[in-house]
Amino acid sequence: MAEEITIPITFIETELPKAPPLYVSVFLMTQAMPKCTSAEIAQKLAILESDVLKAWQYWADKGYQARQISQKHMQPKETKPRLIAAKRPEYTPQEMAMYMKREDITKLFRSAEAKLGKTLSSNDMSTLFSFYDWLGFPFDVIELLLTYCVSRNKRGMRYIEQVAIGWAEAGVDTAEKAAEYVQMRTKGYKEILRAFGQSGRMPVKEEEIYIKKWLQEYRLPLDVVLTACERTVLRTGGVSFAYADSILSDWKKAGVKNKEDIAKLDDAFAAKKAQQKAQVQKATPVQKQNRFINYTQRDWDYAELERLEQQKQNEW
Repeated sequence: MAEEITIPITFIETELPKAPPLYVSVFLMTQAMPKCTSAEIAQKLAILESDVLKAWQYWADKGYQARQISQKHMQPKETKPRLIAAKRPEYTPQEMAMYMKREDITKLFRSAEAKLGKTLSSNDMSTLFSFYDWLGFPFDVIELLLTYCVSRNKRGMRYIEQVAIGWAEAGVDTAEKAAEYVQMRTKGYKEILRAFGQSGRMPVKEEEIYIKKWLQEYRLPLDVVLTACERTVLRTGGVSFAYADSILSDWKKAGVKNKEDIAKLDDAFAAKKAQQKAQVQKATPVQKQNRFINYTQRDWDYAELERLEQQKQNEW
């Protein structure tokens, strides 16, 4: 073994807290034993060689070379989104028995049984472990995943697996991202639909694309989005995600961060309209009225005038 290894503090602060504990152990052992094979490292850590290979792949995906990490190799490379194998891997009873010797794995299984209200089968355990091994979820993300599914009264492992795959494909791989996702799905979706006058349903696919754009891409607060939805109903008389999107796109360009910013935009728009109206009135010439127009005209009874004229002539 090398007498010492050097790991920059920035790497420790930014990468190690997010990495699975086993991968951290493999990383440190690889640093200490740079010339050892994966089998030798697995033997030192009392784990499977496949774990070592997966850990090396994890660090490679992050842009680090596990065997050569040093200060000059600490800048992560730009990596592509994680690719997920189409089929969940199968684990032999021997592999699962090995994994269940780890305290963090058994803790996860106990927590899952408490949340799901049942004893896990061997297949259930294999599926849950795959979220960690196959999808690369930290244990706290798996805990949040289970809590989310149970809150929707969905306890079937098949359903939970589909949600897990969806999270992985969407890049929901940290506790912070998971909490944000759950908040958006459980609160944001419902309140946005309620602002449109739609209750008791979840958004369809096209509507969900708009909502994710507003909340995730634009990073707009929920109350700002709700304001745009309410204005859409007032102006169009119905549900129009496209119209709301045009409002929110303009607000995003204007740098809107909260409802106070919206009020400022409204005030500025009202002031501009008032100024334009004043300019139009000033530019329009005032027409002078002549005396004829000002004179109050009378309504004459011409028949009566003729009668009076005829009477006067007869008197002569």
